[in-house]
Amino acid sequence: MIKWSTTHRSIVMLISFFVLLIGALIYGGMERQENPSISSPVAIVKCIYPGGSPEDIEKSILKPLEDEIGEISEIKRTDSYAMDSIGIIKVKLNDMSDEKINQTWDTLKEKVEKAQAELPAEAYKADVDTDFTDPYGVLIAISSSQYQPKDIQDVGEKLKAEIEKDPGVRAVDIFGEIDKNIEINIDMQKAKQYGVSPLTMVKAMKARNINIPSGNLELSNIKVPIHVSGEYNDAQEIENTIIGVSQSGTPVYLKNIAQVAVKDEKAESLALHNREPAIIIGVKYAEKENMVTIKNRLDNIIDTFVKEELYVDMNLKVITDQASFVQTAIKLFEENLISAIVLVVVVVLLAMGIRSAIVVSSSIPIIIAIVFIYMKLMEIPLHQVSIASLIIALSLLVANGIVANDSIYLYMEKGYDRKSACIMGVNEVKIPILTSTLTTIASFLPLAMMVGSAGKFVSTLPILVSISLIGSLVTSLTLVPAMGYTFLKIQDEKDKKQWIKNPKIKKYEKYLNLSKMTSKVTSIYKKTLGMSLKKPKLMIAISVAMLAFSALLIPSLGVQLFPPVERDQYYIDVAVQDGSTTENTRDITSQIVEVLEGEKSVDSVLSMVGKGMPQYYITFTSNNESSSKAQLLVNGSQSEINNIQKKIETSIPGAKANIRRLELAMPVDYPVQVRVSGPQTDKLQEISEEIKGIMETVPGGKNIDDNYGLQSYKLNVKVNEEKANMVGLTNYDISSTVRMAINGLEVTKLKQEDIEKDDLPVVIRIPESEKNSSEALDQIFFTSAITGKNVSLRDIAQIEKETSLNKISRKDGKRTITVGMFMRDGYSSDKGLAQLEEKMSGFELPQGYSMEFGGDNEERNDAFTSMVIPSILAIAMIYLILVMQFGDLREPLIIMGTIPLSFIGIIWGLKLTGYPIGFMALLGAISLMGVVVNNGIVLLDYIKLLIKENTDMNEAIIEACSIRIRPIMIGMVTTVISLIPLAVSGGALWAPMATAIISGMVISSFLTMYIIPCAYIVVEGEASMLRKFTDYLKNR
Repeated sequence: MIKWSTTHRSIVMLISFFVLLIGALIYGGMERQENPSISSPVAIVKCIYPGGSPEDIEKSILKPLEDEIGEISEIKRTDSYAMDSIGIIKVKLNDMSDEKINQTWDTLKEKVEKAQAELPAEAYKADVDTDFTDPYGVLIAISSSQYQPKDIQDVGEKLKAEIEKDPGVRAVDIFGEIDKNIEINIDMQKAKQYGVSPLTMVKAMKARNINIPSGNLELSNIKVPIHVSGEYNDAQEIENTIIGVSQSGTPVYLKNIAQVAVKDEKAESLALHNREPAIIIGVKYAEKENMVTIKNRLDNIIDTFVKEELYVDMNLKVITDQASFVQTAIKLFEENLISAIVLVVVVVLLAMGIRSAIVVSSSIPIIIAIVFIYMKLMEIPLHQVSIASLIIALSLLVANGIVANDSIYLYMEKGYDRKSACIMGVNEVKIPILTSTLTTIASFLPLAMMVGSAGKFVSTLPILVSISLIGSLVTSLTLVPAMGYTFLKIQDEKDKKQWIKNPKIKKYEKYLNLSKMTSKVTSIYKKTLGMSLKKPKLMIAISVAMLAFSALLIPSLGVQLFPPVERDQYYIDVAVQDGSTTENTRDITSQIVEVLEGEKSVDSVLSMVGKGMPQYYITFTSNNESSSKAQLLVNGSQSEINNIQKKIETSIPGAKANIRRLELAMPVDYPVQVRVSGPQTDKLQEISEEIKGIMETVPGGKNIDDNYGLQSYKLNVKVNEEKANMVGLTNYDISSTVRMAINGLEVTKLKQEDIEKDDLPVVIRIPESEKNSSEALDQIFFTSAITGKNVSLRDIAQIEKETSLNKISRKDGKRTITVGMFMRDGYSSDKGLAQLEEKMSGFELPQGYSMEFGGDNEERNDAFTSMVIPSILAIAMIYLILVMQFGDLREPLIIMGTIPLSFIGIIWGLKLTGYPIGFMALLGAISLMGVVVNNGIVLLDYIKLLIKENTDMNEAIIEACSIRIRPIMIGMVTTVISLIPLAVSGGALWAPMATAIISGMVISSFLTMYIIPCAYIVVEGEASMLRKFTDYLKNR
C-alpha cells in the first residue's frame, strides 16, 4: 500500500480530491438538529374517570392498570398519581437499546388495552404517551385582551392551515383552545313542577337525536333506502324536544324548564402570553430534513400572515424555535472546528516547516470528508455531538501524520532519496501507527456500548472519532507518503526560516521558530532524563505520590451529571393550594407574570394554567394536569434567576414557584428527596412532617414539600340502599344524576354543517351560579319508577362532610409519599443528600413501612455505572493490542502504567477551572486512555529498536527518547491547541471534557517521557537479575 501510494501519487491525490468533493456536497444538504434523537425510556399512562375521587381513582383505575403493567419485566419503576377525576402512571424502563424500548412500549400498549376491560364503564379510554423525545420545534403565541377567545382561535386556525402547507412540517397543534358546546342549564324548581327529572330529560334527548338506517324497499327492481330523520340540526330543535307530558296532558318542552345556548366550555386549562388570553401553536419539523431551511420558510409564512391576516391589537410572537438554537449551536461549533484546524496547521507549520505542514495537514479535510460520507450512509444528523466529535478527533488524527512525516524526514537526513525515504520511513512506523490507532479506537469504541440515556446522547461521539482515526490510519499510510514524495526535501529545515517574509512578522521570528526551541528543550530533557535514569525507582515513587496527592482533591470537585442547558430561557413550575380552581390559579399566575414583567432581563412569558406547557425540549417535562398548577416559559437571561425567585417568594406568598433551568438529564421532582412507602396515608403524612423538620436543618435547602399536599374536605353522598330500592332507584341512577347536575354530562352531540368541524357536545347541568354551596345538592330530585312521584336526594341519602386527600401517590404499586427539597445556588444536591442521610441515620420507621433516598443522584449514578463495563473493556482491549505488538506481557504493563498519570492532570484541570466531575469529564478521561498509551507505544518501540543497536542501555534510551520527544511533543501541542476552542467556547457541556483531555494530555505526556524509560530500566533490571539467578540455579 505504501509503495503503491508513493509510486502512484497522482491517483492517490485524485481519489482524495473526489472524496473531498463528495464530503463537501454531503455537508451542504445534511439534516441539522440540536441534539441526537433517542427513544424515551419514560412513558405516561393517563386515564380520566369523571367525578372520581383520589381514592376511587386509586382503587378503580390505578390498581387494575398497575397489575397489568407490572407484568412487564423491562420496567424499572412506576410512579402513579390519583387525583380528582384522573389517574396517571409514569413508567420508567431499565437501560436498553432504542429498538428494545420501542418493543416494550408496544407491549405496554397491549397491557393497557387489556386492563381497559377491568376499568369502570364511565372511565375514558386510557391513553399511553411515549413521545417524550419528540418535542415541538416551534411554539407560537397569539394573544389579545381586546378580542374574545373565539376570535383568537379563528386566527390561530388560519395560521395553522398556512403552516401545514409546508412540506417540512410534520404536525401542527393548538393548545389553550376553549371549545364550544351546547349547554343546557336546568331550572330544578320548574323541573319539579312539571315532574320531569334530569334522568327523564336525558333519556328523551338520546331517543330524539338518533339516526338509524331503516332498511330498503324494492321498487321496480331497484333498492330504495328508507331514512327516518331525527337528528338535531340546531340548538332550537334541541330546546323544542318534548321531554314529558304535564298533568293536563300538554307536552312539556325542554325550553319550558331549561335554557339552551351555545357557550364556551368551562376551561380546564388556559394559555396566557404576558397576562393576555392566548392560544399556543406547536409545530413539529419533519424528520430527516434540514430544519434551518424549513425555519426560513416558516419565517416567511409568519411574516406574511402578520401583515395580511393578523387583527389589529392582536399579538403574534414566536416564543421558542428549535431551529434558531440549532443554527446558533452549529455555527459556534463550526467556528470552533475551523479555529481548531487553523491552529493545528499553524502549530505544525511552525514546528516542522511549510512543506511538512502541507504533508501533515492535507489529510485533515480528507478525513473530515470521510466522516461526513459515513454520517450520510448511517443517517447521522449534524448536531452538537457529531461536530464536537470532529473537533475531538482533530486533536488525534494529525498524530499519525506527524509520526509518518517525521520518520520520512529522518530517512532523508540519512541520505536516502525522497521515494525511498517515503517508503522506508512510513514502513518503519506503520506498526506503531497501527497499534496506536487501534489503542485509541479501543478507548473510544466501547463507549458506544452504553445504553442509558446519557450514553445514547453521546453514542455518536466514539463512533465518529473511531471513523476519523481509521481515516487517519489510511491517509498516513497512503496520502502522507504520496504528499511527502511531492513536497518534502532535505532543505526543509532551512526553508523554515524563509517562509516568514513580512518584516512586521520577521521580528518575532525567534519566538516563532519552534525548531530552535525544540532543540533547547531536547537538550534540557536529555540532561534531566540522564539524572532520572540513575534513580528510576525514586522517579516512579514521586509520580505515584503526585497521583495520591491529587486524588485527595476529588471530594472538593463536586459531582454533576450534565450542566443546565445554556440558552436564554427557563421555566417556572407553579403550585397553589390543592383543589384551587383554574381561575384562582390563573390569578396567582398573573401576579407572578407581573413580577417577571418588571425585570429588564425578561423578554416574554408564556403560561399554561391547569395543564403543562407543550414539550418544547427533549428533556422538558410538562406538569400533570391539575387546576392548582401552572407552568411558565420565560424568555430571558438566566443571570437574574436567583433574584427573581426571591421576589416571587416574598411578594406572592400564596404560590410555590420553582424556577428551573432546562437540563440535558431528565429532571426530577426534587433534587433531594426521601420516599416513604406504607399502607396508611395518615401515617405516611405524619412521617413526612418529621422528615420535613429534619430537612429544615440541612444547609442550603429550600422549598421543602411533599407530593401529597394538604387535605381538604369532600361531601360524601351515602345512599340508603333500602330506601332507594323502594322507589326503584339504583346507585347508578343516583351517582350519574348527581354528576350530571354538578359536573355536567354529555348526553349527545350536534352535527355541524361544516364536515371539517367537530360535532358540538350537548351538555346538561344546573347553572354555574347555583353551584357555589352545598345547597345545590338539595335541588337534585328523581322520579320514582314505582310511584311516579318526585324523590329528593336527601330522601334516600345522607350528605356528610369528610376530609379527603387531593392526591394519592404510589411507587411500584405501593402508597408512597415523597418528601423533597431544592438547593440554593452554591449548594450541591449531592452534598445536600449526603448531609440529609447523615442526619437521618437513626430515623426509625414503623413496621410495614420502608424508606429510600433519591433525587439527582439516581440518574447520575446510573450514568456513571454504565461507564464501568466500557472502561474495563477498553483497558482490556488496549492491553491485548499492546501484547500483540510487543509479544511480551510485561512491557505493555509499562505503557499501561502511564494511564493513571493522566488523572493527575485531569483532577488539577477540573479543580483550577471549577468544573465538577460530570459525565462529559469522565468521558474525556476514558477516551484519553488510548491517547496516553500512544505516546508510550511510540517511545518504547523506538527504545527497543535502538537498544538492539547499542550495547549501553542508558545511552540507547536517552538517544531514543531525545529523537521521539519531537513528534510526541508536537502531537501533544496539536491536541491541546485543537481543543482550546472547545474548552473556551464549548460551554458548560463540552468544556469539562476538553479541559480533562487537555490537562490530562499535558501532564501525562510530560511524565511519560520520564516514567516509560525509568520503568523500562527497572523492569529490565529485575528481569536481568532473574535471568542471572535462573542461570545460576541451572549451573549449580
